[in-house]
Amino acid sequence: MDFRSHLARSFDFRSATNLTLAGLVLAALGVAVVRWLNGAAGEVFLAPVFVFVIWALLREIDPDHPWVALATGAVAGVWVLADRPVLSALAAGGLVVAARIITSTTGRRPLPIDLIAVTVLGIGIAFTVEGWLAGFAIAVAVYIDDRMRAEKRLGALAAAVITAVGATLVATATRAFPDGPPDIVEYLALLSGVIAVILLVRDPAPPISQVDARHAAFIDKARLHISRSVVGVAAFLMVLTMGSAAEDAIVIVVALAVVIVTNEIELLRRRDR
Repeated sequence: MDFRSHLARSFDFRSATNLTLAGLVLAALGVAVVRWLNGAAGEVFLAPVFVFVIWALLREIDPDHPWVALATGAVAGVWVLADRPVLSALAAGGLVVAARIITSTTGRRPLPIDLIAVTVLGIGIAFTVEGWLAGFAIAVAVYIDDRMRAEKRLGALAAAVITAVGATLVATATRAFPDGPPDIVEYLALLSGVIAVILLVRDPAPPISQVDARHAAFIDKARLHISRSVVGVAAFLMVLTMGSAAEDAIVIVVALAVVIVTNEIELLRRRDR
């Protein structure tokens, strides 16, 4: 039986950007294998993962600039290959899912099977504090998406509540929460806070990318704004709660900074037309 989903999408290798992404992932994997054979730790294999995840995140919150997403993903891969710290790949992936739900880049309402899948994901990734925040972001995304569609489906509300409560229970059971007030990495807290505020108050340029659905509507500007805001706030909270490990979130913070820069450039470019 074919699996149906309104959140998943096929990977089209006829697209130049998708082909480039595949090449970057394979290149990162090749370098990771060489480094591992030369004694590097197994974490080096996160390089191709973060090339893909950071690319995917920017494709959801900055869909008009696919080549910028590729470049940022490549930088994330180099960051990992340089033995720099990164947060849980599952948490980063959770932010991608939350962004996709809110931005609705597929243009389709999540099916019941989609709601079940994201609920399981949001709960399952909550064994770290950043995973808990990503899981909570998924819960918020499901709720926002349902309300923006003005449908108020009981299934969507239940999925949001179960995800939020379940993620919190997992984080509590696995002692993911810090025992006391976490140490704040001040420069990163300030940077991520400023980025979150900008994403909250600054309107995105009206999207020119279309959703995947057959009706080929443009991506909704309001959805894109809310999606960026949720991810920005989640990243800020990650930095605050991860304590001395907050620098693991640098790749996410930098990716969000790139979104702000590309948005300002786009607004200036359109103003000069």
